[in-house]
Amino acid sequence: MSSSDQPSPAKGIGVLLVNLGTPDAPTPSAVRRYLAEFLSDRRVVEIPAIAWQPILRGVILRTRPAKSAHAYRQVWTEEGSPLAAITRAQAARLQERLGVRARVDWAMRYGNPSIPSRLEAMKQAGCDRILVAPLYPQYSGATTASVMDKLGEALAAMRAQPAIRTLPPYFDDPAYIGALETDLLRQVEALDFVPELLLLSYHGMPQRTADLGDPYHRHCRETSRLLSERLANSRPDLRIETSFQSRFGRAKWLEPSTEDVLAAEAKAGTRRIAVAAPGFSADCVETLEELAIRGREVFEEAGGQKIAVLACLNDQAAGMDMLEALVTREIAGW
Repeated sequence: MSSSDQPSPAKGIGVLLVNLGTPDAPTPSAVRRYLAEFLSDRRVVEIPAIAWQPILRGVILRTRPAKSAHAYRQVWTEEGSPLAAITRAQAARLQERLGVRARVDWAMRYGNPSIPSRLEAMKQAGCDRILVAPLYPQYSGATTASVMDKLGEALAAMRAQPAIRTLPPYFDDPAYIGALETDLLRQVEALDFVPELLLLSYHGMPQRTADLGDPYHRHCRETSRLLSERLANSRPDLRIETSFQSRFGRAKWLEPSTEDVLAAEAKAGTRRIAVAAPGFSADCVETLEELAIRGREVFEEAGGQKIAVLACLNDQAAGMDMLEALVTREIAGW
């Protein structure tokens, strides 16, 4: 959605939805450009650049792009990257709901459209007050804080700056927990089997980040606790566990690992599993390829029979109800 085809908002209010990012195409060269930006962020890799950049440039960017491009090709759509297509749809649905109350646009922290480009476009369209909304329910220095860093860079380049508000983490917000409950129950009840386990899989982080005070791990656990309490009333038969996916490198990461849990559950006799990824606001390569393809292989090879990877909130009704409620609350008074 571009700013030119949106209705004129009242009072110059803008809402910029921000997600992580994606390559422009499922090709090694496009993935290499994306990974170079992503893995050069000191919030993402907290190794001194003098030690990390030779490894990144000399090894990782020579070997990883081809493998990652293969993963992206398996989930790419006619509309392009699933993450970009869904974030674009979320912005369009939110614009429909807000009408002239605000102008809605979207951006990616890494890749395109960039935060500086969309912030400038919104300012040029007349937005002098902008809510920047990182679509990360749980706070992490590697995600939410990185968006704030890029936002600061964009503002530093502006002589005339808009007023800025930012959406707080919403990991324990009743609107978010309620949306997860509604949408996950809808999907579980539509399955052609009854799952014995609902596995809540969050993106992993190095254990070191938690040791240094990053609240991400605590936020994920609290989301799981609150969601489990809500689901216990309607599905007391459904066991719920939490795990962390997407390990990278040799360092110790948050545990338990999603792949380890899938394998262990199958070997222990669990035959039917549903997997949800509540830390992701939109389906992406981590859910559509890592969980739905590779996770399925791990579970079935270990003896599991049925596994369903449930969709993220995406632009479905429950998720959009939540997003509208959060955004409306944050722009109140403008």
